[in-house]
Amino acid sequence: MSRCTALVRLLAGLSLLGWGLGCASGDPGTAGSGGSTGTGGGSGTGTGGSSGIVMNPSSTYTQNASSTAAFPYPQGHALPNCTFPTYNTDIVETAYQNWKTKFFDGTKVIRPENGGDTVSEGIGYGMLIGVFMNDKPMFDTLWSYAKSKFDGNHLMTWCQGTGQSGSCNSSGSATDGDEDMAYALLMASKQWSGGTYASDATTLIGNIYAHEVSGNILLPGDSFGSNGLNELDPSYFAPSYYRAFATVDTSHDWMGVLNECYTILAAAQGSDGLVPNWVNQGGTGVTVSNSMVDPYFGYDACRIPFRIGLDYCLNGDTHAQTYVGLISGFYGSKSTANSLSGIADGYTTTGGNPTGTLGDYVAGMAFTGPAGVAAMAAGANPLRDISYLTVKADTTSNAMNVNGTFTYFHASWGVLSLMAMSGNFWDMTQ
Repeated sequence: MSRCTALVRLLAGLSLLGWGLGCASGDPGTAGSGGSTGTGGGSGTGTGGSSGIVMNPSSTYTQNASSTAAFPYPQGHALPNCTFPTYNTDIVETAYQNWKTKFFDGTKVIRPENGGDTVSEGIGYGMLIGVFMNDKPMFDTLWSYAKSKFDGNHLMTWCQGTGQSGSCNSSGSATDGDEDMAYALLMASKQWSGGTYASDATTLIGNIYAHEVSGNILLPGDSFGSNGLNELDPSYFAPSYYRAFATVDTSHDWMGVLNECYTILAAAQGSDGLVPNWVNQGGTGVTVSNSMVDPYFGYDACRIPFRIGLDYCLNGDTHAQTYVGLISGFYGSKSTANSLSGIADGYTTTGGNPTGTLGDYVAGMAFTGPAGVAAMAAGANPLRDISYLTVKADTTSNAMNVNGTFTYFHASWGVLSLMAMSGNFWDMTQ
């Protein structure tokens, strides 16, 4: 989970490439209750497959690879409703290895730019990267670390260590980190034989529903109290995950959660698909208590196009199709066939410039990577292609160390987005 301070806006100016520090949200309270149930889930049509894939059979990819993997990297796994940009599998490998070198310290994923602390969000990112890149040792190490930091609800305490703003060993979980871990575990149960991945996934999924869902509304964590139902983070909405969760956790209404997420998202999105970082149940933007997070499209909401884009690519959901069309149209209006430099790192929900420093810098990979996934889902091929090329350049160059400052958030979303745009992030349960 990204926890925001003014640091993100100060560090955003460090990079000419638009790299900043991603963070969001305030401190948790206690779990709330209420809400309503939902049913169904949409479907849509599209054309699948891939285009221009360079598989590079001479690739020397061997680092920590498991010979027993059911889906060894690279896959180039076709997505039913999306087509890929022309990509090179060696580029994805290089991006992953750069990321691992800089942010995995052998035990956990760290944020060097924030005093070397660790957040559950980063553990989730690392487990997703590990399972799809077939890095079983890193995956197992990260999952062991997460379990060692469980709270009383058997969910990872969201922050560990002492960062630039002081100690973050606080109570409470962060739902995005937990659901990324759960999805990664479910994929691990299909990727590698043996182990307890399947049972661990099922247990974690049940704990998420029990402590981070209220009336089918996805809460931000397990300790937000009465504020939880009116401090919702749409960038945590991961509908493609919930379809997978429903296959193993049949005692809970995951499709109801999916529908509630799409209902809130539809109410929150402006005509350009710009959604506030945090919203209430009615979709109105809110400023999260005890934090610096404003009700703008910024360093939380920038992740939404990835999560919703995947649901269209994998499942053809019509709600997802509507959303990716809007946000891709907006991003496309700010870019050219050769550059994304017109995309800023924050907007009001009507596309204006927010007050303060948010939106004053060129967007980094936490924006441009998910933009590429949404463009892939929307069939916006020029935007898809320039997004891929931009992220490719940033993840495989010295940009991962800008002026001596590591930028974990952008790098993580850059790698995840490259994986998605090359058929190396999908639902292995399908």
